[in-house]
Amino acid sequence: MGLFSTREPRRFRGVHIYTSERKDKLDKLVAEAKREEMREKGEHVEYTPDIESYRGKFTQNSSRLSRFTDPERRRLHPGVAIALIVVLVIVWHWIMTGSFRF
Repeated sequence: MGLFSTREPRRFRGVHIYTSERKDKLDKLVAEAKREEMREKGEHVEYTPDIESYRGKFTQNSSRLSRFTDPERRRLHPGVAIALIVVLVIVWHWIMTGSFRF
């Protein structure tokens, strides 16, 4: 009974629309300096990787997923295109005349 069910409201997502690239670079530089300072003191440093360095790595290493992102593989093979055109011409001729004879 979808008529009487109520939907739950969307959860809040605090995604910033406008970002400051300068501030992001500065924050990254400060974090790297703190990490380097902790390494020099001999303290344990927890590694937090940059998300941008991992973007696209999964699809790049998977042959099945990389064929969908590769623009060269999206084209239709010429033989398939010609066969499709021939079939469409035959179907069009059959619709117009009612027979398969040319």
